[in-house]
Amino acid sequence: MDGSQEWPAGPSAADPERVGPFVVEARLGEGGMGAVYLARAADGTQVAVKVVRPDLAGHPAFRARFHEEARNALRVASFCTARVLDHGEDGGRAYLATEFIEGPSLQQQLDTSGPLTGGTLHGVAVGVATALVAIHSVGLVHRDLKPGNVLLSRSGPRVIDFGIARALDEAAALTRTGQLIGTPGFLAPEQVSGGDITPATDIFAWGCLVASAANGRNPFGTGQVHVMAARALHADPDLGALTEPLAGLVRAALDKDPARRPSARDLLLSLVGADAAPPAATVVATDPGHPAAQHTRLAGPPDTAPPDAATHPSGGPAHAPTEPAQGRPQPWPEPATEPARQNVQQNVQQGGPAQQQVPRPYGEPAPHGAGQPPGPRPYGEPTRPAEPPPRPRRRSRALLAAGAAVTAAAVTAGVLYLVWPDSGDKSAGSANGFPRDALLVRIDTERGWPDTCHGDIGRYTPGAAAPVPLVTGPSCDMLPQWSPDRKRFAFTRWADPGASVYVGNANGTGVRWLASDLSGRSRVAWSPDGARLAYPVLVGRVRQFAVRPVDGAGTATTITTDPADKDDPMWSRAGLVFWSKREGTAQLYTLDPDRPTQPWKQLTTGDVPAGDPAWSPDGRRIAYTRGKDPGEIWVMNADGTGGHRVTTGAENESDPSWSPDGRWIAYVRGPFTDSVVHAIRADGTGDRVLTPQGSLIAHPSW
Repeated sequence: MDGSQEWPAGPSAADPERVGPFVVEARLGEGGMGAVYLARAADGTQVAVKVVRPDLAGHPAFRARFHEEARNALRVASFCTARVLDHGEDGGRAYLATEFIEGPSLQQQLDTSGPLTGGTLHGVAVGVATALVAIHSVGLVHRDLKPGNVLLSRSGPRVIDFGIARALDEAAALTRTGQLIGTPGFLAPEQVSGGDITPATDIFAWGCLVASAANGRNPFGTGQVHVMAARALHADPDLGALTEPLAGLVRAALDKDPARRPSARDLLLSLVGADAAPPAATVVATDPGHPAAQHTRLAGPPDTAPPDAATHPSGGPAHAPTEPAQGRPQPWPEPATEPARQNVQQNVQQGGPAQQQVPRPYGEPAPHGAGQPPGPRPYGEPTRPAEPPPRPRRRSRALLAAGAAVTAAAVTAGVLYLVWPDSGDKSAGSANGFPRDALLVRIDTERGWPDTCHGDIGRYTPGAAAPVPLVTGPSCDMLPQWSPDRKRFAFTRWADPGASVYVGNANGTGVRWLASDLSGRSRVAWSPDGARLAYPVLVGRVRQFAVRPVDGAGTATTITTDPADKDDPMWSRAGLVFWSKREGTAQLYTLDPDRPTQPWKQLTTGDVPAGDPAWSPDGRRIAYTRGKDPGEIWVMNADGTGGHRVTTGAENESDPSWSPDGRWIAYVRGPFTDSVVHAIRADGTGDRVLTPQGSLIAHPSW
């Protein structure tokens, strides 16, 4: 909820080149605490580095809390979480480094593909519960669990950004802003009312997350902060499509009273079918030094006292359920009254407690006594009358926990098929994993292409929240191309009636003009040694190909003279591939730029046009667009044999580009005004969207 404007995202040149021991490669995104970068460690491992905003890092108390929480986060088990690797300070910048998790967030998946169902939904529920067990076991509370903080990786759901929200609480206290840390719709009642923040706070957020994943909407609806806060305090959640028994667990997690919510361990054991003991009625103080914290069990042993024996240091009951003062809470569609709004705002500003109604425990009638309500029934079991369960022995409980961990691993693995249909690949970053190499792209700052152009040049790393702008401004920039060593790029800058060739360094610096004889909205092609560029020029009324040194020391040499129109050159050691209308319809040909007078080799024939050719890195295959409106992505051998389609979509497809490892092809699908960049294996499997939510990118060069 921190909408600070003191740390704006800027071009790559303004970002640090290094943070601590890590070399920065790209900006992944920005959050309430600061910017997040994709970086590389000394051993070549890619990591995500969060750099704290200067206004926060300037507070000594904040920095102390930040590093304290980071040290605790280092102890969190890595399964279902993004493992914390390092933390420190560099030039006054506080930073936290975690493993880089490849994959979209759960929120992005819901936005693009809708609600989850069946085993996929169950896998997310299990994976996030497993992460909470790991986080809570070292004394941490996430405080901002939400779909945007759950990444869908190859190994299943992974929870990120744990162990830092408490430092934001510290900053809010220091600045006396009264700022509420968290996200509306995922805030527990105690966060709204100024109560103790405990592991039960994360359990409430887990319930909101699972309900949101099942329905594609928050169980408390939408609205302004004060409306959502009031619903968290007083309204019944709308569980929508959730069915039993998962709905029962979510309902228990969303209990207004944190003492009645199950623990993360109980959730996990219930989800995987083990018999969970009733949750202990304990309070975890916000400050570990608080006396109550010394009597807290986050994930305690099975032979602790039964729930009704949990006490405060004074010896009194930790929580005694009370009769709801005004019956059942109002359903969330009811608008909050103005007094309720004022009360919530006052509590947010002053941190004071608020009166709240207590709903009945799930599966049971409203309580009338002071006894502790029973815990949730095991996942998969019908509702039964409350009866004291036998106390499990330490050994059997440990075996159940171990079995739950194994089952959790199996269940969360099912999530792979949601976003990563190629789950048989090795882990990301290996020779067979999905490439993390950045693509150059055209970033449309406004819609309108191709009638109007608002293009910038940017770099996009698959899985990042947004592309990184490299070349910005009012000009129309397009069709970027990596140099063979990926240290530079070239692109087209178009201005009616002509176009120019520009080159720049990989990080967006050193952009310079090279030539103004480029013919229209055409692309350029690097020579295999990176010393020359080939591109079309207008000779008379016909486009011909010219070759020019990149260092600007020489002039352009025209290498074709025939009367047929031609475009889209791409250069490899196997030659220059392009399309020409030599036979009337655009077809693909190759020629040797160093011996241009030799005959061309024709690769495609027929009445169906072919264009957008792209060499594979080894020069053995060519990807291209076959047809027009709609076009299709095809692949053939370098000699023109074995042509076949690799995509299956019905929409227009164009602009293929090979990944550096030669296993994947990026391409553009959809109408030009709303195109989406996809990636697909060269064998036609594993098609997936690369365009991040909220961005409009095209002209990929991988």
